Parts: sequence; C-alpha cells; structure tokens
Amino acid sequence: MVTDEKHNARNRKYSRTPKGRKSYTKKNWKNRGLNMDTFYYVYPIFLNATNCERCGVEFEDNNGRNQKCMDHCHITGIFRNVVCRNCNVNVIPHIGKNKK
Repeated sequence: MVTDEKHNARNRKYSRTPKGRKSYTKKNWKNRGLNMDTFYYVYPIFLNATNCERCGVEFEDNNGRNQKCMDHCHITGIFRNVVCRNCNVNVIPHIGKNKK
C-alpha cells in the first residue's frame, strides 16, 4: 500500500514533468471556463508566448504582474490572447462583473 507521503512525493515529481504541467494546465483552464475543444491548438501558443499581446511586456515565471495569463471570453470560453496578469485584470473589460 502506498503511503500518503509517497503518493504526494510521486505527484510532486509528476507535476514537474511536461506531461504533468500540461495536465494541470488543462484542468485549470477547464475550471476557469476555457473552451476545451481548442486546447491542443491553444496550448502551444500559450507555451511559446514570450510577451503580452496587449502591452508587449515580457512575461516572468513568477506570480507577479507580468505572469502569463490566458485571456478568453467568459461567455463562450473562446481563446482571445495570451496576456500579462496586469492586462488580464486591469485592461480587458470583464463582461457581467459589477465595478464598485
């Protein structure tokens, strides 16, 4: 029987592989409403993007303002652009969300 510790270690190791990252990304995008019919077309575009398609800033690997984000329509789930977190949160209008 596999212990929780061994199981968690195996999951951490898998999550660092390209296949593990792809699996995590697919699950994350699906939960956020991205249309999964285009995943295998959009995923390479996302991986290869180096700059925000709105403001041109270079992406960073951390969770800061320049983190790479997937912009998509929240109604249809269709991919629009690969943008930085700053543009995703502040520049692109969020349909259906009330501003305070």
